[in-house]
Amino acid sequence: MITLDGLTKVFPAPGGGDPVVALGGIDLHLDPGRVHGIVGRSGAGKSTLIRCLTGLEKPTSGRVEVDGTDVAALEGAALRAARRNIGMVFQHANLLDSRTAAQNIAHPLEIAGVSRAKRQQRVAELVELVGLGGRENNYPAQLSGGQIQRVGIARGLAAEPKVLLCDEPTSALDGTTTHQILNLIGDLRERLGITVVIITHEMAVVREVCDTVTLLQDGTITQTGDLVDVAADPHGPLSAELIPLPPAPTGINALIVNCDYGNSPTIRTSDDLVSLAESHDASATIVAGTIETIGGRQVGRVQLALRNHSGEPISREGLATFLRELDDAGVVAKEVTA
Repeated sequence: MITLDGLTKVFPAPGGGDPVVALGGIDLHLDPGRVHGIVGRSGAGKSTLIRCLTGLEKPTSGRVEVDGTDVAALEGAALRAARRNIGMVFQHANLLDSRTAAQNIAHPLEIAGVSRAKRQQRVAELVELVGLGGRENNYPAQLSGGQIQRVGIARGLAAEPKVLLCDEPTSALDGTTTHQILNLIGDLRERLGITVVIITHEMAVVREVCDTVTLLQDGTITQTGDLVDVAADPHGPLSAELIPLPPAPTGINALIVNCDYGNSPTIRTSDDLVSLAESHDASATIVAGTIETIGGRQVGRVQLALRNHSGEPISREGLATFLRELDDAGVVAKEVTA
């Protein structure tokens, strides 16, 4: 559905200094009908990536293919037509205060020249789809934050796009409303088969609704993949953020173990990790741990303090053996020294 091939965007520096590389050769493929999260700190290139996806920014080089069309190569009427395949939902919906919810939803259809009768029919469908029945004649000042965002989502879907880009769609909402909006986005994906791209800095959003995730750092991809695989990899930079460990004691030799409990044939609970250690002449104590449900599967992250039966830190040979056993059990671990 979306393919980025060598996407590069370089901005000239003000004052004639070194140019600024906002995107440094992005290669990424997003399958249709999935929810993909793009995360990264401020300045990582997320906003530039969105502008390139929508054709608002011309790449310095590379392809931006959406539904088989290279958006980067289009101009004028052809670009405007391609943009109808891409709906946008913003952090702040920026509704027109002088228009009702229904009129705001209809606005992009007016611009596209859709007849009044077809606009009314489409708006009625969208009002029910996003759960705004009874609120369609309210003005923005009469709507809650969550209702305003529902209007924004409906407006983004008005032209029946194949891709919905959501730029920080929940960062201005409270926890309960965020959960409701994410449920709505997931439901829309299931009902419409639409591809959703969510730009966010909130890992809770990624955990709750995304199928895949990409980490941008300094304009390049640092990690990308299926959410469960990314979360279960303790060597990847996103694992600690997707499954954060509570504070652990200092001054111990330990392992950080990530386990996909729904996928490992041997390790089904954290107690199984302790039992496995004990079978290799070691004593394991769980000093920190957490379990999250990601992609419908339980993924755990556990910090184990390992000692021999004399109470001393486990030997290097014993640790290496235990790591191999974990690997054979489908568990990925890394050594840490606190």
